[in-house]
Amino acid sequence: MNNKEKIIKLCKEGYSEEDYKYHILQVVEYALILAKKLNADLEVVEISAYLHDIGRAKRRREAEGDRKAFFENNDHHVVGAEETKVILKDLGYNEEFIKKVEHCVLTHRGRKGPAPETKEAEIIACADAMSHFDTFLDLFSFFLKTTNSLEEAVDKIEQKIDRNWDKKLTLPEAKEIVKDKYDAIKLILLSMKKRMKK
Repeated sequence: MNNKEKIIKLCKEGYSEEDYKYHILQVVEYALILAKKLNADLEVVEISAYLHDIGRAKRRREAEGDRKAFFENNDHHVVGAEETKVILKDLGYNEEFIKKVEHCVLTHRGRKGPAPETKEAEIIACADAMSHFDTFLDLFSFFLKTTNSLEEAVDKIEQKIDRNWDKKLTLPEAKEIVKDKYDAIKLILLSMKKRMKK
C-alpha cells in the first residue's frame, strides 16, 4: 500500500462516513480542479484536502457526542495541523513537504487562524468553502438542530454562505466554478425569507 492509499484508509477510518463521503471527497475534487488550473503542487494539495479536517474528526471523538463541547472547543485547524505532522512523519515524508501540508491544514478555515500564505493553502481554503455549496441541504439540517427557529436557521445559513462567498473564496476560479450554486442558494433563501415575513 502506498502513502496516498494509507492516508485514504486513515481518513475513511477517522472521519464519519457522512463527513468523508459528502465533505472530504468534495474538497479533494475541488482542490484538484483548482490545483490543475493554477499549476499548484498536486501532491501537497491532494494530501492536504484529505487531511484538512482530521482535527475536527479527533475533536468529535473526544467530545463523545457532546455537541456543545465539540463546538465550544472548535480549534480543529490547530489540532489538525499537529495531527498532520505526526501522520506524515510516520509515513516518511520529508520535512519540507510536511510543512507545506501542515500550513494548508492550519489555514483552511479562513476566518479563524492564520491566513493562507501559499497557493496550495489558498486552494484548500477555497475548496473547503466550495464544498458547502454542494452540501447546502446538510447545512440546513445542521442549523435547524443548532438554532431555536427556522428563521434563525435561515439567517445562519445565509451568513455562512455569504461569508464563504465574500471571504473564503479568494480565487476567482473558485467563484466561477460554484457561482450557479451560490445564485441558486441565494434565490431559495430569499424566497424563504419572503415567506417568513408574511
